[in-house]
Amino acid sequence: MSKNMEIEVTIIMPSYNRYPLNLLSLYALEKQCFDLTKMEVILIDDASTDQTPKIKEYCPPYHFQYIRNSTNVGVAASRNIGLRHARGEIIIILDAETIVSPNYVTLNRQHHLTHEKSVVIAGSKRGRIYTFLSPDFNNNQINAIYKWSEKNSLFNQRLKEVVSQEQTLSSLTTHIRLLQEPQQVVKREDIDDIKNLCSMVKYRSYVHHLLKYLREHFYSSPLRWMACLGFLSIKRSFMEEVGGYEENFQGWGPEDAEFAYRLYKANANFIIEEDLETFHQEHPPSKTKEEDMNLNRLLFQLKHPVLDVSIRALHSIHPTDYGLMEKIILEHQSLTASFPDEFHEFNQAIITLLHQIRINIAENRPPVNLVQNTGFGDDSIAMERILIERDHIQSCGKYNHLVWLFDKLSTI
Repeated sequence: MSKNMEIEVTIIMPSYNRYPLNLLSLYALEKQCFDLTKMEVILIDDASTDQTPKIKEYCPPYHFQYIRNSTNVGVAASRNIGLRHARGEIIIILDAETIVSPNYVTLNRQHHLTHEKSVVIAGSKRGRIYTFLSPDFNNNQINAIYKWSEKNSLFNQRLKEVVSQEQTLSSLTTHIRLLQEPQQVVKREDIDDIKNLCSMVKYRSYVHHLLKYLREHFYSSPLRWMACLGFLSIKRSFMEEVGGYEENFQGWGPEDAEFAYRLYKANANFIIEEDLETFHQEHPPSKTKEEDMNLNRLLFQLKHPVLDVSIRALHSIHPTDYGLMEKIILEHQSLTASFPDEFHEFNQAIITLLHQIRINIAENRPPVNLVQNTGFGDDSIAMERILIERDHIQSCGKYNHLVWLFDKLSTI
């Protein structure tokens, strides 16, 4: 395809050892109901050790750039590399293993025509699909494949086409474990027929509990940035204004959440587009994912030592309750607005205790004895001042959830 200067949309897709899933994702983009001469896809091969370099020869009907990193630099840095090479003013961020519906680009684009700071995210139409069988699937994934084949007739038919013996969990496990390379289950023809494809997708009743909680007041909630995870679209100029993705996270990290928080602070107009459909192709899990995330969540909080970010650590010591989190944040905003020159030690104590949760978890210790771990317990005078501030705040009668948080953190 000849180059031109009319490209409107650039899709940035980092990829590390996702072949051949990434090939199906690219193929799905050929089916977009959008002028493909005005769309480009940049696949950044992050020094993959699989067959991803084969994609260099891929010739789709849209503009395509294949960029290979000489060393593995991570998803955030790869996205930033894609941004530097992008020619479209509208940027869509996708994972390499994500298949999207044919209207995906069009739906994203329309929201950027009237607002410079729109950030578009998908709603509840997200699901997962097993397009390939991998010998590196864990037992939970194999069990999920087997159970889904029992419930889904078309997926069962596709599975029978590649697994010849009678389908039992045991025989399926044996078949998968003996594979030498990924074995395709979902065909390119299934992507041609969106109804077929959707029928094999396992949708989640509500992909994100936060979206379920926010519903009608999403656009006014201080938590709305937390719903901006993974896939999004944004104007290139706005993305450059906030500085792209944070590259200091190593391995699995909260680069999506950290980027979303900076967008929020830059007055982003977050938009949920309920008709966006994304299908995650399941792949073998990372062996270091949990360890990476524990450390990177701590780094996120240290980079942004504010309650808006640190409140996320509450999940580790209390059942997830977005209503409670929102009340705490709103009360904190009210407190600091009403008393801008007071209660600094109380506010800082909460941040420090929430940081300690992440420190303990990153060091494989339970998130308990936080006061002792932070050293507050060694300074009785400072602790007394904090408790006096706490009692003063409680006496106001308007900050009960914020006081509850302090009490929870200081007694656990």
